[in-house]
Amino acid sequence: MTKHISFDGSGATNRIGEEGLYEGAFIVDPQVDDHGHVHASCIVECPNGDLLVVWYENGDTLPPPYYSKEADKSDDVRIGGCRKRMGSDAWSKPFVMSDTFGLSNDNPCMVIDHEDRLWLIHPTLLGVPKWTWGSSLLRYKVSSQYEQPGRPVWNKVNILVPHVAELEEMVKESPNPLKARLGWMPRAHPLVRSDGAVMVPLSNENFDIAVMAITKDGGETWTYSKPVPQAGVTQPTLVEFSDGTMSAFFRNSDGRRRIKRSDSTDGGITWSDLTLTDLAHPGAGIEAVLLRNGHLLMIYNDTEKARDRLAVSISTDRGRTWRWTCYLENTPGKRFDYPSIIQAKDGSLHATYGCNTNAIKYVHFSEVWVRENSI
Repeated sequence: MTKHISFDGSGATNRIGEEGLYEGAFIVDPQVDDHGHVHASCIVECPNGDLLVVWYENGDTLPPPYYSKEADKSDDVRIGGCRKRMGSDAWSKPFVMSDTFGLSNDNPCMVIDHEDRLWLIHPTLLGVPKWTWGSSLLRYKVSSQYEQPGRPVWNKVNILVPHVAELEEMVKESPNPLKARLGWMPRAHPLVRSDGAVMVPLSNENFDIAVMAITKDGGETWTYSKPVPQAGVTQPTLVEFSDGTMSAFFRNSDGRRRIKRSDSTDGGITWSDLTLTDLAHPGAGIEAVLLRNGHLLMIYNDTEKARDRLAVSISTDRGRTWRWTCYLENTPGKRFDYPSIIQAKDGSLHATYGCNTNAIKYVHFSEVWVRENSI
């Protein structure tokens, strides 16, 4: 029988005991402060132990037709943020992390690199509402001053325009050659490779092709992997195992309704043909993380159609089988999606995800809790 701990009326829960650790709260709660359409959160742990979360939200500062309650049809979408101080029980008041007036900023992701710099990467949509995701221009910001209240001080701000030879060739004679340089979208955390390189997993909305962008010098220069061999995949999430091999897992719309996977043995430069995992998939956002004990964790919607269940599964054999599965959410008719997850320095797990497209929830739990509550 599935044991599910839900949020109470105050928006918070706390259960620590024989079944491990589980506690949580709303970060963005429309009953307290309506941020319109909120979606696609990402969480990181700062070196000082603070937690920092971002998402995208409607800005509501422009009149129609520039503003729409549907964020992917609005020219007024910004990146919001929130902070939980180390040792505090409360999240700060949300603030604006990044905003481009008159344009839509979406799908943010963050990572802290080996030099303790914070990276924020997100696309800005240039063609809303007629040419939405395919018009995205990729941008990144880097900060060494981000542990103070409010938004970081950005030391570097730049754009990233992937030059992928295979796509450039495809559009060479096209009436719109920009389709190869626009449409790139991040979603899951970038991976800081064991050698310190930052790898940003990307997919192109115009071609449904995945590529990894790699920088070894803090964003001064970039190289790109070969595309994952088959099209039809988006929003990759990456893990690097102790022997240096990597796996990427993908959101996809394949009718077989399973998460897809590709592997690399050369640092993410080339990728194997796609294979199906055993994990059910409704075509929604996912994220994988390698735990320090070597276990592989996936957070995802474990249904073939709906997003009303949000599951955490753990594998002890690099994803060949999934030994434990536990539900963070399981409410028919509701929507829980675009999860983000990290393992903190103390070994516990922090996750955020969207609820019904108008709220962001945060949960803090342990691997023990997952095992104890496995279905």
